[in-house]
Amino acid sequence: MDNQLFSEKTEVEEVVAEYFVKTSQESNDSSLSRPLRKYHIFERIAGMINAQKNSHGLVSAVYRSEDNFFKSRPMPQGSLSEEQLKEIEDFWAPYSFAYKNNPETQRYYSLTSGRFDPSYISFGLNYHCLKKFWDSYKTPFISDKNNYGILFPDVKRPKVIFSRIGGAYYDASGEPTKKEDAARMCVDAVCHDGKFLTLKPARGKWAKGDIFFGKDSTQGKVIERLNDIEFEDIICQVATDNHSTWKHSSCRGILTARIMTVVFKGKPEITSSYLNMTVRDTKNAASTWGVRISNDGSLDGRAVEIYRGTWHDSFPNGDAFAGKTLYNYEKVKEAVISMAKRITELKAISWDVTLDADGNVVLIDITPGGSPGEYQVYGGHPYGGKEKLKEILEECLIKRFYYERADWEWDYWEFKNTVSICKYAGLEKVVHVPDRLNGKKVTAVREYAFTGKNLKKIIVTDGVKLISPNAFVGCGKDCKIFTPYSQTVYRKIYRMLESLPCGNKVSEFLRDCWMEVNVKRTSNILTFVIKRLSRGK
Repeated sequence: MDNQLFSEKTEVEEVVAEYFVKTSQESNDSSLSRPLRKYHIFERIAGMINAQKNSHGLVSAVYRSEDNFFKSRPMPQGSLSEEQLKEIEDFWAPYSFAYKNNPETQRYYSLTSGRFDPSYISFGLNYHCLKKFWDSYKTPFISDKNNYGILFPDVKRPKVIFSRIGGAYYDASGEPTKKEDAARMCVDAVCHDGKFLTLKPARGKWAKGDIFFGKDSTQGKVIERLNDIEFEDIICQVATDNHSTWKHSSCRGILTARIMTVVFKGKPEITSSYLNMTVRDTKNAASTWGVRISNDGSLDGRAVEIYRGTWHDSFPNGDAFAGKTLYNYEKVKEAVISMAKRITELKAISWDVTLDADGNVVLIDITPGGSPGEYQVYGGHPYGGKEKLKEILEECLIKRFYYERADWEWDYWEFKNTVSICKYAGLEKVVHVPDRLNGKKVTAVREYAFTGKNLKKIIVTDGVKLISPNAFVGCGKDCKIFTPYSQTVYRKIYRMLESLPCGNKVSEFLRDCWMEVNVKRTSNILTFVIKRLSRGK
């Protein structure tokens, strides 16, 4: 393409022109020989660059999180064997299209815990990629401590003194109040009633832990602290008084059982748990320790400083962990499973629960997605082991994971094995959907892929297995559309499903779940659903 295409070139235009010429020379794409208007060239180059940036951003956050982890933690001395490194490589190889595993993650947790597992996962991978597995649009509501009473009215929670929601203050009954009155309620609780209070975010945690109000609190000090807090939504609660069997003189604050539940095939189960405590050493310095809890409530023989990886066989005063059992732990587990069954939209949750002085289970906090590193540092597995993790990785890193791509004619999503068309961006009026893009089969056409193009004809190849019902909306008033015979059958099936009771939801479910994946099985799935519906089952 000749640079004379650009008139009155600015510095930016010169860069774009150079990029276009270079790409034209290197590419074998026949579309580059077609006449392209100046605005279209700029538009497509911008589309390519933006797609590249968006795709890079999908996993760059994961790798940044891993780098920060390795820099912030004291890494253990020693190395894994060649056999172990090979096992790690084999486990993560199927997911390399989406995520390149760093075996330092597995080395850290294996050497720190003393238990090798090739499927230990990084915080970055869990939070940024597996979030698609455990996250939900309901997450902010469910994880808000102000809503625990609505979700779990039969489970005890710490008594609320006041809440701040959206910058406004409310008392324990939910009635609006003033900041000064909220501070006064705090002082009354700690001075007159002898209570110990905690101030925390309504959702999540502060990096440095909760804020505590003791008997030396004054209204002025409380207001000053409230003014310093950046979080809009906070909650002030009475600290739970632990059951005597859950206390220890070396610990500050309450001891909680941190229990991970994961939903498999619609049923939640406990995958890992440990006793979380803030321990004071002989110099009165505090650190977070965790000791693994067995299924019967007995404690492991040693505890680990979660953020340092240092192991201890006993409390600072010499009391051993071995032989201790948490009172009423069976009741704690039953309560956690009961709550998890009510919010299965969140497939992975870390629960903080404890036992009060009267032996009642108290819900302290819910963390969607959990904190996998805390469980792995003592050899536990947040998702219940490598076989169950494989199911989740298959869902998140193979079936759902895609990169945004763009070329001179198409915007599309590239999955591990297939491509889905998102938008036609070319200038032709007769469009042939390609068999392949970027070397992979085109198997799906998404909604509004041809909107606003005023086309005369669209020809869809036989390789396309799934076409969105709205794929051709706005493509052109008199546009002729030629699709594979199988797609005609699919559209008839969808229309039939939508005419049945609850059929609209069924068809939407099928489109959402199988638009990009399992295309070879789609016809069998639809046939099965239709048979079941026709039988009234």
